[in-house]
Amino acid sequence: MKKVLSRIGFVLGLIIIVLCALIIFFNVTHIYYNVLGPSMSPTLNNGVASSNECIDAVMVSKIKPFTRGDIIVIDKNEQDSEGNEKYVIKRLIAEGGDKITVRFIDGFYRIVLIKSGEIDEQILDEEYIQDLSINQSLYQKFTVMLANEPVETDGDFLILAEDEVFYLGDNRKNSTDCSVYGPIKRENVVGKADYIIYGNTNPYGQVIKQFFGW
Repeated sequence: MKKVLSRIGFVLGLIIIVLCALIIFFNVTHIYYNVLGPSMSPTLNNGVASSNECIDAVMVSKIKPFTRGDIIVIDKNEQDSEGNEKYVIKRLIAEGGDKITVRFIDGFYRIVLIKSGEIDEQILDEEYIQDLSINQSLYQKFTVMLANEPVETDGDFLILAEDEVFYLGDNRKNSTDCSVYGPIKRENVVGKADYIIYGNTNPYGQVIKQFFGW
């Protein structure tokens, strides 16, 4: 009898621990965002840009560090007509101290970086872009931005301050991002997309499967 009670107590204790962990995960360390708008397509797909009827969503970590290449959520420090905080979901391209430009290389416009503390130029490998020809629109927006926004430059490079980040949408033809209004303060980044909820269904199950690599 004692063994049975002991096992029941162990199972109940384990269930409580798991439930507490899930509550902390989904309410404290992470935050859920719907994908609104087509700017990250086809990586992230939306439904109706002005509603919550979306196809994909992201679970964003508020505590994990983020870096170049991560999908991030940015707080716009504005509210919509219903009082909800406005946000955008984009891809982090460059960080504080980096230099960034867009050049025509081998038949396509490519993003070129000089990372903070380095002197060598690097062509950004954007495996998430299926057709690099869409970077022509990026080049056009980037050039106009350099000419019209109060940003620091070095030749054709934009120089990011230490407290700034530069992000873009994967769908370069249909994205309003840093190529239009320049870099933004790093403090406006909510966090990185730790998990993607495809189809905006069963977020708990999808996160658990991705966590365990199922």
